[in-house]
Amino acid sequence: MKIVILLLSLLSPFITIPPQAETVPAASSATVQPPVRLAFEHSVNTVPYISSFESLAGVTLYMPEEALLQTKGIPPAITPDPWGDCLEYQYADVSAGVCEGVVLYVHASPSQAEQFGLNLNGQELNPVTASLQETLGAPDFEAEDGDVYIRGSAALKVYRNMNTGQWEGIDLFDGNSF
Repeated sequence: MKIVILLLSLLSPFITIPPQAETVPAASSATVQPPVRLAFEHSVNTVPYISSFESLAGVTLYMPEEALLQTKGIPPAITPDPWGDCLEYQYADVSAGVCEGVVLYVHASPSQAEQFGLNLNGQELNPVTASLQETLGAPDFEAEDGDVYIRGSAALKVYRNMNTGQWEGIDLFDGNSF
């Protein structure tokens, strides 16, 4: 049986079906054809699915402290992280948790996102709209205080108010570090 299928697949380019007899009306010069779209052409409005988490607001996970300072400059404030033995570098648009000289988390608040915009891996992200589901898919975990998305060892958490459902912040972090 396998030999028959193999022979048919080899001979199929040589087998042709006769064209159907159809009448084609004469084209008038006033006929307007629709624009041609190629199969591989993408619309500008399409929101691509984000399959990995590398950076939030231009700060990458595992970025060395020196690279953070070169990218974002000297932060207006550096405070101790309340959850660990880290320092939190607080910039106008984002905060970065630096532990042992490496960025382990990045946090943005709604006010920071509203004023400066919010991008994940260089792609604009709006946690208020429904496009978040298109961009990130369904959450991997739904916690009381928000939704968690995991890509490899990186995790993204969108914090939500339990009563109103409004988002209260977003964290990009090393899922293995906490």
